[in-house]
Amino acid sequence: MVCFRAMGQPRKCLVSFRDREGVEHVASVTAESLYEAGAVALQQFRRADWSREESLDAGTLRVEVRDSTFYNVRVSDLEAWLRRTGGAPRDVAMKQRVRSRLAAASKTSRPS
Repeated sequence: MVCFRAMGQPRKCLVSFRDREGVEHVASVTAESLYEAGAVALQQFRRADWSREESLDAGTLRVEVRDSTFYNVRVSDLEAWLRRTGGAPRDVAMKQRVRSRLAAASKTSRPS
């Protein structure tokens, strides 16, 4: 299981996902943690037509931190992390920041 990993300062990341047809989709995001990067990219991916396929929710996101460090974040692990309560104050604050970003992104992606 992938554990939560803070990267410290916000970093540019490339988050990719390969769909069941073998097509790789990539989102460029800025985030302070792997899960934040995964969550922001997942939100972007879910707005796309191709994301209606089941493989997105069961798949793995590849997070590339600009210093060429790669991590795989399972969508299910990311969403489980977001649902968990409690923890160290820093972790609680990070989850709240990620949830706020997702909520803001959801509002801007709604059609008028």
